[in-house]
Amino acid sequence: MKINTKYFGEMDVAETDVIHFPEPLQGFELSPEYIIIRFDDDDDSLLCLQSMVDPNLAFVLVNPFYLIEDYAPSITMEDLDTLEAEQNTPLAFYAVAVIHENWMDSTINLRCPIAVNPEKQLGKQLIMDQNAYSMRHPISAGSQKEV
Repeated sequence: MKINTKYFGEMDVAETDVIHFPEPLQGFELSPEYIIIRFDDDDDSLLCLQSMVDPNLAFVLVNPFYLIEDYAPSITMEDLDTLEAEQNTPLAFYAVAVIHENWMDSTINLRCPIAVNPEKQLGKQLIMDQNAYSMRHPISAGSQKEV
């Protein structure tokens, strides 16, 4: 199928690449389906979470493990149920980034990562109540955890 995207124009998308969010992203209830697109074909550190419904709705994602090697998001049994996953199911985690004109001022949300079960193509934004991670972790901080 063809979709229009915010950053990449018109694209062909395979149905198998669509990630369904049974619990839509907070504030974006009208867009329960997305695809993940790499900004660079050879690099998966910076990604785009593109709405299938709204071409202008796209989030910049980063792999949080590239910045914080020991990042350990907590996931509840309810979260696992939503993702149709078991405790040992390998999940992908992404942090939503806020990119500023000055790259060094950009931040990522480590407290509310997006978890994806790639086997089922199901996603969910986790809302962790632990204060170990910030909602505005500076990208420039690299591997230092912000408490």
